Amino acid sequence: MNCWLVAPLQVYWMTAGPSAVDVPLGYKWVVWGHTDTTVKLTAGRHRITLAAQDADLGVTKGDAIIDKIDLSLRDENVTSPAIYEAEYATLTGTRPHYTYPGVSGPGAVPLPKGASATFWVHSPTDGEATVSLDHLGDGRAQVSLNGEELDVARTGAGKKGTDVVRAFLSGGINKITVTGVSPGLVPDRLRIAPSSGTLVTKVYQAEDGTPSGAAKVTDAYTFANGGKAVTGIGDGKANALTVDVFAKRSGRHAVTIRYSNAEQAPATHYNPDPITRHADLSVNGGPARRVLFPTTFHFNAFRELTVPVTLKKGTNRLTFTAEELPDFNGDTYNQYDQRSPYAPVIDQIAVTPLS
Repeated sequence: MNCWLVAPLQVYWMTAGPSAVDVPLGYKWVVWGHTDTTVKLTAGRHRITLAAQDADLGVTKGDAIIDKIDLSLRDENVTSPAIYEAEYATLTGTRPHYTYPGVSGPGAVPLPKGASATFWVHSPTDGEATVSLDHLGDGRAQVSLNGEELDVARTGAGKKGTDVVRAFLSGGINKITVTGVSPGLVPDRLRIAPSSGTLVTKVYQAEDGTPSGAAKVTDAYTFANGGKAVTGIGDGKANALTVDVFAKRSGRHAVTIRYSNAEQAPATHYNPDPITRHADLSVNGGPARRVLFPTTFHFNAFRELTVPVTLKKGTNRLTFTAEELPDFNGDTYNQYDQRSPYAPVIDQIAVTPLS
C-alpha cells in the first residue's frame, strides 16, 4: 500500500458557498498534520461538508484521512502579542529574582555584563514581526536573532521601559538572545506580534533569473507562482541559476527561497527514504554557503526556507549551484544513493532587510 499522497489535496466545504483550502502532504498515515483557514459563521448551527477535487484533473489523486475539525472564535481586529517571560527563558550567568514590583509575571531577571537570557519564540510564517523587550533598570544589552545581531539593539533607559525592533522571523522556532553589555538592566518579558510595512520585501521569480547548463525553466508546477519554476540546478557548477536582486542599503538581509524537493533514495526497508537536497549559495561571486532543503514530499508541494546573507547597496547577484561532496576518504560514490548532487526546484526568491 502506498502510504503517502502523490499530489497536494484540495478540500472544499460548503457553508454559504464553496471555499477551498490546500491540505499539505503527509509523510505516513501515522504522522498527522493540519491546515488552517478562516470562515465567517453566524450564530447557531452550521453544516460543513468536505469534498475533494484536484484543480487540474477534476478528481483527487491520492488519499487523505480527516481526523477532526477544530473550530475557534477569532477576532480579526485583535492581534494580541505572544508573551515570553524572562524568568522562564534559558539563563546564563544569572538567575531570576521574584521581588521586583510591577512586573508582568512572577519575577524578572537581572542581567549583569556578559550574562544572557535566551528566548525561544514561535513565528507561524517567514516575515516581519515586532519584537518588544519590557525591562527595568538603566543598563544596556545586545539583542541577537538566530545568531545575528540586530541593527537596533539598545535597551535600558530609566527605571522602566520598552525597546522595540522590527525583525524578520523564520517560520517555526527562533532564538532571541539578550546579552548584558553594562550592568543594571532587568528584562521583564519579550513580546512578539505580527507586523508589516517596515521591512519591505522584494520578490523575484526564479524563471526571471538566468539558468545555465542543464538548469532550465519548467512550466509543469501547478502550485508554483505563475506555474513555473527552475529545475536541473546542480550535478556540477555549470548547471546554475543566477538571480540579480536589489538592496536599498548595505547590511544583513533575509533571503527566503520558495522550493520543492521530493528526492528519495531507493528504499532499503519498508519506509521511503527522503533526502535533503542542498544548494551552494554565492553572493556577488563570494564563497558559497551550503544550504540544506528538507523534503516537501512532492515536487509540486512548495515550502519556504530563509537564509541570512550580507548584501551591498544596489544590485547583488545570487548564484545557486550544487554538487555532491566527497566522503572523508575522498570517495563520492554512495551505493544507496543517500545523497543528492542536485539543488531543489526553485520557485521564487524574496529579499527582506533582517531588521
